[in-house]
This record gives sequence, structure tokens and C-alpha cells, in this order.
Amino acid sequence: MLFPRFKTIAFMAFLGLFMVSCQTTPKVDRGDQTSRVRPPRLESFEQQKPQMDFGEDWESVEGLLTGGGQNSDQTRQKSDPQTGYTPPPAPRYGICLATFIDSDHELGAQEYIQRISMLFPGMTGDLSIHMDKDHSKVLYGDFEGWKDPRVGDVTRELRSLRVQGRQIFNRPILTEVIPPRDPRSIHPLELISVRENYPNVRVLYTIEVAVWGDFGGGVLKDNERRRLAHDYAQALRQDGHQAWFDHNERKKLSTVTVGIFDHTAIDSDSGIHSDAVERVLRQFPARLVNGELLMEPVSPGDPGAGTRVQKPRMVEVPKL
Repeated sequence: MLFPRFKTIAFMAFLGLFMVSCQTTPKVDRGDQTSRVRPPRLESFEQQKPQMDFGEDWESVEGLLTGGGQNSDQTRQKSDPQTGYTPPPAPRYGICLATFIDSDHELGAQEYIQRISMLFPGMTGDLSIHMDKDHSKVLYGDFEGWKDPRVGDVTRELRSLRVQGRQIFNRPILTEVIPPRDPRSIHPLELISVRENYPNVRVLYTIEVAVWGDFGGGVLKDNERRRLAHDYAQALRQDGHQAWFDHNERKKLSTVTVGIFDHTAIDSDSGIHSDAVERVLRQFPARLVNGELLMEPVSPGDPGAGTRVQKPRMVEVPKL
């Protein structure tokens, strides 16, 4: 048995647990460099009010805060001595027992853990809370990933737990969560740092002008990929461009972007870019791939149409 069962059950704790289940919910030291990085400015004609909502397509942010009991479960990452970049913590995997989505979701999750601990004291050390912007998840265990062989046995054992004949955990499900990013670990040229300057702006865009990746070749190492993007962003800054780098460790890609734009960057009806976006596109007519021009078909279905240089593209600034 994975969890010891006590003959004496706290009945009120049982009532509090019943019918609660898991809902699936789709600093480095900046030193002298900080003074050389200008705060990002929105590339639009009108000065926007700091508290204004710039769009209606806000998506829930996954992985703002994660805690194990009273402590954060974030693992400290070492910064790159060449660039000063600190990789974000790796995702963690736990079995979701319950999700709370009301205004007091964090408190609800904490009380839920207390009730579980009363009923099954042996589970207490493996329980944690993952807090998001609008919900909190109660997680059990810490697994290596989706294919961890322990998941099946633990899930079955959780489903088998009953009090007075009634099932406690109706739908325990393995869940991936992202531990919180320590704001002090965010590099001043990292794209996500823009969100610290515009915390209330829902939609922010930037123009991706370069990307680096190994693409399965086994040649370009992660540190080199990050360094190339970091150096290119710095070079563009020295040329007067508002450049940023972004590292996607899941996809093993590093990108460099230019400019910060609000929701007026593109007209939703016509698809026409704003003048501010067009200025950047004129300055950067091609999207570099590993430092080289990439040719793409003019018409994928018509080989005779020839090729053209791949153009930069607009992407959304990642959320904290």
C-alpha cells in the first residue's frame, strides 16, 4: 500500500474533500549593463495609458507560481558566465488531485491539503500547490515526465482510496506545470523582461528577425545557440535597434526580435500592418536562420513559381 489508512477518520475532512476533483486547465546581477538598456517603448502613434487594457484576447497564464507546501519548488539554475543568462526552471510533473478556480483559489488549495493530510497522513510530504493567475492545483508526487513508469501504479492507488465506501480522488491525472521564474534571473535583454515594464498590457507583439537552432543536426550546442542570439541582440542594440533575445528551451530555439507593439500593430479586419511595424520590416527584410538567408517557395503547391527570402514575422511577447 502506498498510503497508510487510519481507522479513525476525521469526518469533516472527508466532507470537505468529497466531489472535489482535478479540472484540466487547458536575477542575474544586471550590473552596469542595466544602464545601457533603455526601457521598452510601445511603437504606436498614441501614448497609451499604463492601466489600459489593450486587447480582449488575454489567455490564462500557465505557470506563474508553483509551491510545494510553504516553499517554492523552483530549482536554482546556473547562469551562463559568458552571457549572464539564467535558464528558466524545467517543467515538473505531478498528479493533479484538485483544481480551485474561485477568487480564493490559493486558500482553497491549502485547506484541501490540510484535509487530505488529516485523512491520509502518509501523503502529506508529497503534496504541493501549483498557483496560476486564476487557479490553483493540488499536486501529488514528483515524476520524471509523461512516460514515468510509476505514474500508472500511483494513479490506480489514488483512485482506490475510499472513505466510508466513497471514492476520494475521482479523476487524478498527470499534469505538467512550469515552476515560477525568479524575476531576478531575467536578463535585461531577454524578451520576457518587457512584461515587467508593461504588466497590465494584455497583448504585446514584436518582430522576429532571426532564429538559431540545431534542427536535429547534433552540431549546434545549447550554450552556443543562446550565445549567438545574445550577441546578435547586443549588436543590434549598439546599432540603435530595440532588440531582444528569447530562448525556447523546449523547442531548443533561440530568437532575436525587434520592436515592441501593442494591439494596433495589425488591423484585425484588413490584416494591414501599422506604420511602426512597416518601418521595422523595411529595416529587416529577411528572417535569418542560423545567420543565413533562408529561401522558401513562393507557392508551396507550384514548384515553378520559384523561391523567395523568408521574411520576418510578428510574434507575441511571452507572458511571465
